[in-house]
Amino acid sequence: MLISSRVPSRVPGRTYLRIARPVAIAAFSLGAALCGAFAHASQEAVDEVSRLLEQGKAPQAAKQAEAYLKQNPADVQMRFLQGVIAAEQRQNAQAIKIFTALTRDYPSLPEPYNNLAVLYAAEGQERKASEVLEQAIRTNPSYATAHENLGDLYARMASDAYAKALQLDGSRQAIQPKLALITQIFPKQGGAQGKTVQAAAASTKVADAKAADAKARESDAKLAEARAAETKAAEAKAAEFKAAEVKAADAKAAQAKAAEAKAAEAKAAEAKAAEAKLAQAKAAEAKAAETRLAQEKAAQAAQDKARAAEEARQAAAKAAAVTTAAAPAAAAVAAAEPAKAAPAVDEKKAAQSAAAQEVEAAVKAWSTAWAGQDMDRYLDAYSDHFSPADGSSLAKWKEQRRQRIVGRTTIVVTVRDLKVTVDGDKATAQFRQYYASGALKTTTRKTLRMQREKGQWRITHEGTGS
Repeated sequence: MLISSRVPSRVPGRTYLRIARPVAIAAFSLGAALCGAFAHASQEAVDEVSRLLEQGKAPQAAKQAEAYLKQNPADVQMRFLQGVIAAEQRQNAQAIKIFTALTRDYPSLPEPYNNLAVLYAAEGQERKASEVLEQAIRTNPSYATAHENLGDLYARMASDAYAKALQLDGSRQAIQPKLALITQIFPKQGGAQGKTVQAAAASTKVADAKAADAKARESDAKLAEARAAETKAAEAKAAEFKAAEVKAADAKAAQAKAAEAKAAEAKAAEAKAAEAKLAQAKAAEAKAAETRLAQEKAAQAAQDKARAAEEARQAAAKAAAVTTAAAPAAAAVAAAEPAKAAPAVDEKKAAQSAAAQEVEAAVKAWSTAWAGQDMDRYLDAYSDHFSPADGSSLAKWKEQRRQRIVGRTTIVVTVRDLKVTVDGDKATAQFRQYYASGALKTTTRKTLRMQREKGQWRITHEGTGS
């Protein structure tokens, strides 16, 4: 019976019914079927352990193998070689344990099954050995060593059975030729004739073994080529699949990019439309405010013109009445002091009229500065003696006015029905104030008390509702 005496390879070394020292340790390759799932032993480590075994230094080889496996416990090559060393050292139980573990961890490898079967046969467990060899053949039908070992095992079992039959019944003549044929394969006796038969059988068996090995090599080469072709086809198919995936991903990315560009374009168009709409709304609002202000100014001008005409009419009527009532006295005074009183009355009236016009101009300048958010002119219209209605300080009041006025989009302040009363350096201006800013629109009666300071009329009091 043959035993594989090297790490799993396509043409393992072998010997009859014993564990032989490995002649060489072949490089291990499981092929595409196992997808490179096993760790490969360092070739230098495997060669060194094999060399020690060939030199008859089995204990040293065992120690080196054990040390290596502590660092690389999953290494299939060194584990296999460790089993061969155990068999060489007649440690059959340990060798069986190692090869059994290999068949469990690597069920697709036929070599561990073969060596396990040889060990079982050495212990007289032929049935168990035959079952394990059949498993090796199922694993790899082209594994010639397992086929040959199984044949040897069956022949030895047949020899034992024929010998037992002759022992029980020596009269069975048909058994003798069968036993003689098997004896040529498994010689049991010495003598010249036996040695000749053994030599011839051995020579034939060597030739048969060489032929089987050559056939196994050829079969393994074809299998390797087939597996290489399968691997190449699988790689080509994987590359094609990957290229298709890349192409699909590129197409998807292009579609996503186009969708993003379209969305960005739509968003930009929406933003542009919104800006245009807002600009139109602002322009319309500004135009409406401008139109409203123009209308208010026109209405104010008409009111001012009508009031001026009314005031002129009232002044003329009053002058006429005064002239009529005072005619006799004026004649007497004229007789006593000719042309003295009349110039004094005209001068006072002219001064009051001029002062009233200055007050009106100051009120309009105040409202214009307020509407234009010109805070310097607006606050300059107030006297340093101005008392805020809320009782706060003048500085705090001015700051509050700045916060309420500055920054508003549009302010409209219109003065209507303005009436001015002048008394020396003091004056009172009463009018109806129209105020608009955003959604706020109010109409209020307002009174400004003013005082001439350094030739300018300034506000000393501001009240509403009176």
